[in-house]
Amino acid sequence: MCKKISLSICTGLILGLLTSSSVSAQEEGLEYGFKAALPEMYVFLTSQFYNYGKDEFGKYANAGDAKLAGHSVFIPMSGYIDILSQLNPDLKAEAEFELYRAESVKICKLRGVWSPKEWFSLAMGRDFVPIGTQDKSYYPPSQFRIFTVAPYLYRNVMRSSGWWDTGVFVSGKKNLTKQVALLYNVSMTNGPGDSHQTLKLEDMMGTNSAGYMYEHFHTNARQYLDNNGDKPVCVRLALLPMEGLEFGSSYFKAKYNDSETYGCDYTFYHLLYGSDKLDVACEYGRIGIDVNPSKNPRADKKIHQSSAYIAASYKILQEKYVHFLAPAIRYEIIDPWEEDTTNKGARKSISIGVNISPVEHFLIRAAYQRTMEKGDELKNDGVSLETVFDF
Repeated sequence: MCKKISLSICTGLILGLLTSSSVSAQEEGLEYGFKAALPEMYVFLTSQFYNYGKDEFGKYANAGDAKLAGHSVFIPMSGYIDILSQLNPDLKAEAEFELYRAESVKICKLRGVWSPKEWFSLAMGRDFVPIGTQDKSYYPPSQFRIFTVAPYLYRNVMRSSGWWDTGVFVSGKKNLTKQVALLYNVSMTNGPGDSHQTLKLEDMMGTNSAGYMYEHFHTNARQYLDNNGDKPVCVRLALLPMEGLEFGSSYFKAKYNDSETYGCDYTFYHLLYGSDKLDVACEYGRIGIDVNPSKNPRADKKIHQSSAYIAASYKILQEKYVHFLAPAIRYEIIDPWEEDTTNKGARKSISIGVNISPVEHFLIRAAYQRTMEKGDELKNDGVSLETVFDF
């Protein structure tokens, strides 16, 4: 799977490899591989269109991205391919890949899962770090992925595509009463770092000439391996007081440089509500990042970034003329540098959209986003359009 291979060819290659592996295992008499463990494949295809101002998708609040901002652009079809095999009732293996805008392949999940009880599940490999709810509220095919463009909380504070890491993951659900349940997630992973960078990560954390604090910590901090001995623990707890309602929080603290003198910490709170008609997602997140004052004369020893949003959609005309029609709205705020008293980069936005599903497994999302800034007004308003096929 590479940049120039189409999705159909990718799928064929995957199936071919799986088939050939199974046949090879049977012919050569290998000790693993059996017919009862045939893989299941789930595919989520999305094609997008953006027409935003030049300041919308840049590295800084007032810088553009030539690929996406400042002009209308169709984004190549992207795909999320999940291959799952249930080895027995308690054991499964899963591999999930993202074909990212026909440019690259990202490994989202590559894990083995042992789940002997509902209250205990052990996974080893690559998976979502359970900070925030990007695995529940944004990453497809979640019912809370209400808008095509991710909220500031993910594409600026944590990045829109989620945050994966390699390690050990424990999770479960404990029923406290017939109606009330507790969800927990605990992970120990490599954590953020700069093992793949040519520059030191602590030297990258700073401001540009206009005084905007750098917003994409994990653009450079997400790593496959590790650069230090710190193996941070992340914890997420959530309560389900009634059907469809979940609220909780998560916390994560880690060291990100070689000598373990610089670190970061996250604190997130969330509320999710989903029903047959109404879906609501509400989150607040804050990250603190240790910085090198000698490299960042405008910053102290630590900077903080925070963001919050509330998004909702409501289905109407269900199975009348269309599968469903769902108007949607999202309001969000971001402060990319809390210590800056001039509030440079602080902004809020409101997005209004509609989700239309003409038939099951096909969805069209359209939205307009209007942004309001403190200080100089940026050219970052625009529209987004997305088509989705899931099967």
